[in-house]
Amino acid sequence: MGMKIARFMVGMIGTNCYLAWDDETKEAAIFDPAANIPQIAQTIAEESLTLKYVILTHGHGDHIGGVEAVLKANPDAQLVAGEGERQILADARLNFSRDIVGKDLVLSPDIWVKDGDVLKLGKQELKIIATPGHTPGGISILAGEALFSGDTLFHASIGRTDLALGCYEDLINSIRDKLYVLPDDTLVLPGHMEETTIEFEKKHNPFV
Repeated sequence: MGMKIARFMVGMIGTNCYLAWDDETKEAAIFDPAANIPQIAQTIAEESLTLKYVILTHGHGDHIGGVEAVLKANPDAQLVAGEGERQILADARLNFSRDIVGKDLVLSPDIWVKDGDVLKLGKQELKIIATPGHTPGGISILAGEALFSGDTLFHASIGRTDLALGCYEDLINSIRDKLYVLPDDTLVLPGHMEETTIEFEKKHNPFV
């Protein structure tokens, strides 16, 4: 018994949405629901899961498009985001939701987290790592040996920093100081593209 993770590629830009749950208690969390696709609801039903959290690694439109629908279908779930993401989540111009999902989205999380916070998911722990750069309040989440890295670290790549409030120096520092210190065998589950490991990125990522 432990953490189980399912990956869904959703939305117009191919965002990785992850559903993770404690296999014993069946408490679950969704990371970055870009769209509310039927496969997510189907997995929740098939595994008899109780959705506890909807967690945003950051507030861009290609990661938040399905939040409202998921919360409507799971009214007891709590929306979680990094405390530095308040400005982006409150401003549809900054989160690009109209451009990406065709409507203005403004979100008010139930829980604002900061670096070092820990969320309980059944008997599992979700450890919050502040990784600003792609956005000011971007977070990565460590769950056992898996890291949900959002748009901070990709397979042999990094998140862009030319969007509103992005900062290249902050992003590189986040990767070097917060992520590259994790065990080499940590499985990196990014917001786009395929999975990777900390060891691979330390050896082969040309941007860091």
